Amino acid sequence: MIIAVIFGLAQAGTIDVMNVIRSVLGTAAFLLASFTVGRRIVYFLIRWTNDNFESEFPVITTILVIMGAMALLTHFIGVHTVLGAFVAGVLIGESPILSKHIDEQLRGLILAFFMPVFFGIAGLSADLTVLKDLSLLLMTLGLIAIASFGKFAGAFIGGEIGGLTRREAFALACGMNARGSTEVIIATIGLSMGALTQDLFTMIVTMALATTMAMPPMLRWALARVPMGRAEKQRLEREGFEARGFVSNLERLLLAVDQSANGKFAASLAGLLAGSRGIPITVMSLSQKGKSSHHEELENESGNRAQKTVKAAADETKPAQSGDDDASPVDVTVRKQDTGAGEAIAKEARKGYDLLFVGIENTRGKSGLFDEGVSRIAAAFEGPLAIVAGNGDHLREPQRTPLRIVVPVTGNEVSRRAADAAVAIARACGGTMTALYVATSAANDGRKRRAFRARRQEQAIMRDIVEMADHRDVTVRPVVHSDMAARDAILAEAKKRAHDLIIMGVSRRPGDKLFFGETAAAVLENSPVSIVFVAS
Repeated sequence: MIIAVIFGLAQAGTIDVMNVIRSVLGTAAFLLASFTVGRRIVYFLIRWTNDNFESEFPVITTILVIMGAMALLTHFIGVHTVLGAFVAGVLIGESPILSKHIDEQLRGLILAFFMPVFFGIAGLSADLTVLKDLSLLLMTLGLIAIASFGKFAGAFIGGEIGGLTRREAFALACGMNARGSTEVIIATIGLSMGALTQDLFTMIVTMALATTMAMPPMLRWALARVPMGRAEKQRLEREGFEARGFVSNLERLLLAVDQSANGKFAASLAGLLAGSRGIPITVMSLSQKGKSSHHEELENESGNRAQKTVKAAADETKPAQSGDDDASPVDVTVRKQDTGAGEAIAKEARKGYDLLFVGIENTRGKSGLFDEGVSRIAAAFEGPLAIVAGNGDHLREPQRTPLRIVVPVTGNEVSRRAADAAVAIARACGGTMTALYVATSAANDGRKRRAFRARRQEQAIMRDIVEMADHRDVTVRPVVHSDMAARDAILAEAKKRAHDLIIMGVSRRPGDKLFFGETAAAVLENSPVSIVFVAS
């Protein structure tokens, strides 16, 4: 803001009260509009472009247009374009629809094109031969000392006030001394405006280069003397879990539901999963074939009801981490089914979704198989699935919470995904969670070595689930069954502990029908409680 005001005064050519007031008010009005209405506009434009354009890089093009438009807007109000471009970057970075793939493309464009061009032009504008003049060389050394002291002292004092130790504050100050790119940007703009001479510009560029080159060895030396604190260790562990997590890497959900009670239950679960992280959801309202006015009314009613259910569940969720602020509101978009269910899902899936929730009235088919409608929907989506089969109280009260969840765990990736989803849902609704491990026969035979390895595997799997739950402040109850088949153990545990929801990780099996294996089929056919199959 200070830089923008200074540039505004420099462009005016004179310093008077009216110019100062105009620059300050213009900057304040622009920032206020940007972080209120502007945030929604940017989010809408990115989502609309991603969903409707079919060119190679539509979102990248939109981002560049937004940046240019905001830069021109700040130029129009009498403030330099650098403020508009900077705020555009902030708003674009905060957009929840900005996928990691698009973010990587944008970073690649910046690193490979914009940065080399900018710093190349800055280097061509500098003339290091002027430093042969002793007076200019001494002034440059003085500038380096002043800049280093200002950045170093500011960061060190700020770290002390913020509660860091002396060593931590010193390491922070060493790292902050390398902030030379901002100085080069300001100096380049000042040179182009005529506010700086080439000699002053060269001195500033030299100072930025010197402080940046001095940072790596200083920071390495300082960090080697900083012991890792408990909070820092916990943060690194949490980030490691988040990087390997399933729910933490979800960016956009697709919810395919009809107007049934099971559809409402699926919408409630999707809202719980997305609520603590503010994940945007698109509701695909499914209805029977035909486009009569009655069918359209049912479709609209189903979509609106699912939207309200998702928002109601999301509004009551707890934050993802203890001590976090309230999560961002979940953005819910409703799409109408203009073709068959499978074709509509396939068309929508091309817009980029990380998980499909399915909740329709007829989920169960014959002999543990899924209904043909579920199979068609699943076949149209290539990514992970969450197929909801409500039962009992959840069909009478779809939004009934807290949930009492049991999760079968085996140590493979699909069961870990299911456990991650169960932890997120239990955290969101304040429910309970039981992790069920079914030991193989190797743990009970007469060979001690094989039994020992099986027990160590069991302990490692349970430890991983417990640590996953601890990071989100969820208490998990580990249970081991070793005297029955997996399907019998799952059903017995669900009845024994009065659980009301099974979340089970499964894998799709090849074939025309949607099939997750004999264990999943038996659980689907015989479970007295609701089930969510999280499929890879």
